[in-house]
Amino acid sequence: MPRQRSAWVLNFDAEHELETPDAHTPSARTRQRMPELVRALGTLLGAEDVVLGENDRVLDASIGRAWCPTPRALQRLIAAGATPVGAPDLGVLRRVNHRRFSAELGQTLPGGRFVATADDLTTVVMSESPSGHWLLKRPFGFAGRGRRRVAQGRLDPSVITWVEASFRRSDGLQVEPWVERIADYGWHGFVSRSGAITLGQPTRQTCDESGAWQGTALATDLEPNEEASFRAATRGAAEALLEAGYFGPFGVDAYRWRDGGAIHFNPQSEINARYSMGWAVGMQRCRVDLAP
Repeated sequence: MPRQRSAWVLNFDAEHELETPDAHTPSARTRQRMPELVRALGTLLGAEDVVLGENDRVLDASIGRAWCPTPRALQRLIAAGATPVGAPDLGVLRRVNHRRFSAELGQTLPGGRFVATADDLTTVVMSESPSGHWLLKRPFGFAGRGRRRVAQGRLDPSVITWVEASFRRSDGLQVEPWVERIADYGWHGFVSRSGAITLGQPTRQTCDESGAWQGTALATDLEPNEEASFRAATRGAAEALLEAGYFGPFGVDAYRWRDGGAIHFNPQSEINARYSMGWAVGMQRCRVDLAP
């Protein structure tokens, strides 16, 4: 059966809106990179699909889809004349994309912790990290943004300024040891409104030093124990998303890391309750997201 034409709002910086729903406007950088990012999506978009600009309209009864169905994205779809598919409300989207949600499912690095106060942050940073450094992450970062690497045992003035700004704009920080990542992975899936969970295949991701995505292919190098723990984490994330009231596409990021001569695997570094750049690669022809 041929795919029905869809009109898309690709709000790649949706995390900004989730963080500050009343103040977000698309960044100039995101608008400038849009053609490049659309080309990188591969088969996520069908040949007849259209990507909506700020003031575009559709000439037929297109189905409306969004990278992340935030209120702004849904408003743009309706204004363009498309009919949006069903989506969770903003409160659910904010909860499940917040780093606290992933943290509450269990920390996956030694000493990792979600902190809500500056005193708690100081306690963690003063403790021992495997690498001698800690990584601070804001609740709604993406593409390697919203994070700072700090040395174990001290917070420099510039970091303190960043931390203070972080606590003013959000309710905490994810703090975890900075580790040497040697391979990045993603596992994508879809949770339906009826409660069905569909998982794709594990993928290997190419990322730059800041953690920003560069490319995705099917993973062929996972060890059996790594794949088993990764699958369990992804399934657990899907079940938690359903329990929280979320339905739609999602992905779990993971990575292999080195501690001296020892190799470890972190099966759940991030949960993204939205589409992601490698989603269509991992799902292949299992496009349950396109079902009516």
